[in-house]
Amino acid sequence: MPTTVFVTDGNERSALAIVRALGRRRMTVIVGDSEPVSLSSTSRYCERHVTYPSPHRDRIGFERFLIDFVSRGGIDVVLPVTDVTTHAVCTHQDTIRKHAAIATPSLAAFNSVSDKAALVAQAQRCGVPVPRTRLIENPRQLSDVLRAIEYPVVVKPVRSRVPVDDGWLNTSVHYVDSAEELTDLYARTPYLRSFPSLLQQRIIGPGLGVFMLFDHGRLVSEFGHVRLREKPPAGGVSVLRESTLVDGTLRDYAMRVFGPLGWHGVAMMEFKEDTRTGSRFLMEVNGRFWGSLQLAIDAGVDFPYLVCQLAMDQPPAAMPRYRPGVKSRWLLGDLDHLCLRLFKSDRALGLPPSAPSRFRTLVDFMKFQQRDTHYEIARLDDPRPFLFELGQFAGNLSTSAARFVRRLPHRHVPAPAVHSPQ
Repeated sequence: MPTTVFVTDGNERSALAIVRALGRRRMTVIVGDSEPVSLSSTSRYCERHVTYPSPHRDRIGFERFLIDFVSRGGIDVVLPVTDVTTHAVCTHQDTIRKHAAIATPSLAAFNSVSDKAALVAQAQRCGVPVPRTRLIENPRQLSDVLRAIEYPVVVKPVRSRVPVDDGWLNTSVHYVDSAEELTDLYARTPYLRSFPSLLQQRIIGPGLGVFMLFDHGRLVSEFGHVRLREKPPAGGVSVLRESTLVDGTLRDYAMRVFGPLGWHGVAMMEFKEDTRTGSRFLMEVNGRFWGSLQLAIDAGVDFPYLVCQLAMDQPPAAMPRYRPGVKSRWLLGDLDHLCLRLFKSDRALGLPPSAPSRFRTLVDFMKFQQRDTHYEIARLDDPRPFLFELGQFAGNLSTSAARFVRRLPHRHVPAPAVHSPQ
């Protein structure tokens, strides 16, 4: 009997990468999402799709669904994809393990890397460099540091996802250039006023990703990449990236963070290399699958399959080798990057002076046939996910255009005068 795997968050690109990787290995893949049709459910490798309560809006409802779904039997492995669903699996792992295999860390370990303030403190204790950071626990503290910090500064909520009532609140990273901008940002952003946040030194330079699989604190697989383009352009989701060998120093940093936690499962660390000094700083840690997962698979590290092996107590005997120099391009994400560069100012995007020009950005976007470049979503052997994504993109574009038109000032045309007959 083939192994049956339940993959959550079907609209995530990483979920699609998991579905394709496991489907090609003849595993039976069931995809779940809060929408009746998702990016991953359109894949030829998806055996079945299930719709569940939104984990973002109905946390308790989703957790009940998850426990009930796996307790019915027939699921061998559960692979959560996002922070929210991974948190649910970590929370209920003892119950889930009675019915299906999982490879997730303890809830305490997961929370310790999801809390950015706790992560900064932990990194400083174990000698991992981080940007200069100030913790703002409430807005009243802001006035004390406005003139003391160096601009530009990065504003980060302590948690990317904040539990509220029965759901989760999404937050964002912000870039500001002055004390006035910082004051205005906090005034108009409710979650910055309601929850703790960090003010962090801005590091200009390439983003370096380190992706790993641990077996109770023991490193069993690794992968590295460098970000070439991102959305938004100043820093965000990578839309073009290239595989690299993992630097020994970064590997050591990862072991210092994850080893003492007895980490079990996948994790990623994001670093920035300062273009002025060459120093590398830890920017973020995620205890889940990452958005650019497809690149690792294309380069030779099949993380989804390795996680399934680990969950079923069959950890890989040797660390997989992979090819550096492989590129992965998220085409529609790259198109978003291009549109932002063409239609928004450098200041509005928070770009540094070293950012490529608009013309350079357009020229780079038009390079569709580059050696060893794989398209993340668009695949000839599995075309429907790209068509689904294209339809969503067109719908979002149409909605954005309608909003733009509604915001345009309307000229008042006076009604023609009516002359009564003499």
